[in-house]
Amino acid sequence: MVNPGAFAEAERRVVDASRVQHSDATSIVAEGKVRLVRVDVPSYDSVDLTTAERIVCVGRGIGDEASIDIARGLADILGAEIAGSRPVVDSGWLPKVRQVGKSGQKVKPKLYLALGVSGAPEHLEGMSKSDLIIAVNTDPKAPIFNVAHFGATCDLFDLVANLSERLQAASGR
Repeated sequence: MVNPGAFAEAERRVVDASRVQHSDATSIVAEGKVRLVRVDVPSYDSVDLTTAERIVCVGRGIGDEASIDIARGLADILGAEIAGSRPVVDSGWLPKVRQVGKSGQKVKPKLYLALGVSGAPEHLEGMSKSDLIIAVNTDPKAPIFNVAHFGATCDLFDLVANLSERLQAASGR
């Protein structure tokens, strides 16, 4: 994504349109002129994170796709949407529509719980205006702590298990 004004305006040139060759992408790949890296299938998960009041966001610290279910359980208890940082989305663990950051959605929920999110500048750009940011990361120097209102340097799995248990007990579930 390139933001307006990022580059100086290019010199305008007149191009002879008769020299433009139109080709079918399939034939270009078949001829070996380009290499297909991946095909991104659009997600039909139509969540709009920009309207969410509470978000539980997972980062690379979650470890693997299966572990996202642990965070999803806490999100369900909190009535929150699950979201991910770019590394999580790039790994295919969550769909692109759930990405927070410069190349994802810019959010401003009442509660933003970051689990295992280091806090790359591109991620912080998408969530730093949240009303309440709570960060959980094992690295005390993680940049996410620079914008967090509260932070815990601990194992996110221990914290999520304990917090989920206490919230369920308090709600009578």
